[in-house]
Amino acid sequence: MSVKFISTLLSLLFVLPTFLSSTPLSPTKVDSTLQGEINTHVKLQNTKIYGLKGYVYVNDGAILEIQKGTIIVGDEPGNNSAIIINRGGKIIAEGTPTDPIVFTSRAPAGQRQRGDWGGIVICGKGKTNHPGGQAAIEGGIADPTTGGKGWFGGNDDSDNSGILRYVRIEFPGIALSPNNELNGLTLGGVGNKTIIDHVQISYSNDDAFEWFGGSVNAHHIISYGTLDDDFDTDNGFRGKVQFGIAKRFRTVADVSTSQTFESDNDAQSSYNQPMTSAIFSNITGVGPIEDTSWTMGSGQNQYNSKFGAAVQIRRNSRISIYNSVFIGWPRGLEIAQVPTMVAAASDSLEIRNNSWYGIKGSAMTLAGGTPPTTIDQNWITKKEYGNVVEKSTPSLSEIHNPFSSGVEFNPSIKNGSPLENSALFGDKLSDSFFEKVSFRGAVGLERWDLGWTEYDPINKEYTPKIVGVNEEPIFVGMTATAFPNPTTSFSTIRYTLNSDDVVDVKLVGITGNVISTFISQDHQISGIYEFKLITTDLVSGIYFLTITGTKNTITLPISVR
Repeated sequence: MSVKFISTLLSLLFVLPTFLSSTPLSPTKVDSTLQGEINTHVKLQNTKIYGLKGYVYVNDGAILEIQKGTIIVGDEPGNNSAIIINRGGKIIAEGTPTDPIVFTSRAPAGQRQRGDWGGIVICGKGKTNHPGGQAAIEGGIADPTTGGKGWFGGNDDSDNSGILRYVRIEFPGIALSPNNELNGLTLGGVGNKTIIDHVQISYSNDDAFEWFGGSVNAHHIISYGTLDDDFDTDNGFRGKVQFGIAKRFRTVADVSTSQTFESDNDAQSSYNQPMTSAIFSNITGVGPIEDTSWTMGSGQNQYNSKFGAAVQIRRNSRISIYNSVFIGWPRGLEIAQVPTMVAAASDSLEIRNNSWYGIKGSAMTLAGGTPPTTIDQNWITKKEYGNVVEKSTPSLSEIHNPFSSGVEFNPSIKNGSPLENSALFGDKLSDSFFEKVSFRGAVGLERWDLGWTEYDPINKEYTPKIVGVNEEPIFVGMTATAFPNPTTSFSTIRYTLNSDDVVDVKLVGITGNVISTFISQDHQISGIYEFKLITTDLVSGIYFLTITGTKNTITLPISVR
């Protein structure tokens, strides 16, 4: 490729964005760019705003360290981007109550939306119940080769993938296809030496937190305005979580049905080990229904019909929930599939010492088969379980202001609330991880969610600590992008070589089979290259465009519809 053609492509970079949207955005200005693969120790400073370019991978042995108060934005809306910590890699993002670290949308204030970027994915070496003990993380970001980038799982439940402390993740979540989504924070096989503490996920376009196996613990987490589920546990997750706030917006729910909890052992309802048996305590799940006289719909005093139960435990899960409160939900608790019902009846999963207020429909639902004789719809209110169900109105919970959004949102309890002095910590909560508080729910009389959180991120103005000068991007190997993606007829592939290299470009199927070779052992000088990938003859699904040089390989997931 000639230097003249490369220059022409460079000029196109400044022309093409004009045609991508009828309403051009003025994205947040970034001082430095992260892209490609990180193979060393990279430190980000709070004097700059960093922007992602596509998918950024932190590889085995590498560290992405982020100074308190640093702001990282995704790629320009419309271009998929995410941070992926591969097995053996680490992220050290340690903010403070006054200087949180913020991962957010690059769109300007007032124009940010769910799904502007893909969030954070951490892949660890902890145990999962996938066949073979490992799997590719969902979301279309994993290598097609077994054990490559984006794969998780192993035998080390004490694995350490780093620290997320006083961190906000805003406007994440990319849905490539059903059951193939990026969430706010996706945790695959993450070990219990990893620290998750004071993390807020806002406006996620899928789940806020999703755990696939592993044993990582978490303290003080917040899901705010999520589309799908707040806390989703799968494939043998066995961690402990205490103090979690989940706040829903009444008209925002996913077509797959949204709830505070969704828990599976796996998609096949198997008995594969280890079983999903996480323990949650002190959760506040605020649903969409402020008044039980409200009806389904999108108008005033209505709520989205796709909200389900506050808690859905299904597919043979063994999750347990204690000392929590759920208010304003269409239904209270759903236990689905016979193996899950049997587990509940035999105390293999426990729902103890929780409160439900303002439940419009049934307090308990048994779905997906004939229940054993030892469990029925009154199971939730057995006296010895200590649960409270008051269906009439959410206000009986005496929580200050749970249904407001923005700065008026207040999930703390009032003096004299029935949630006060009502917590119990039995055998499963006896270890030192759990703080032995007196109240049910996530927040007592004193708030821990002030200072580092943001309840109006759409309109928040972000600036660095000190305005830094523009720098050359932090180029990590070669970089590439594909647009449009997803596609129906063609996708433009554009890649950049930062130095002369010998290049192969191939299209690979999801099973690793090579579908087409576009370039083979071609000597290319540094610059920007572009070609069209015609997809009209491809069946719908996920494919991988691999660009291989002598120094590294980039894999672009291509979604064909």
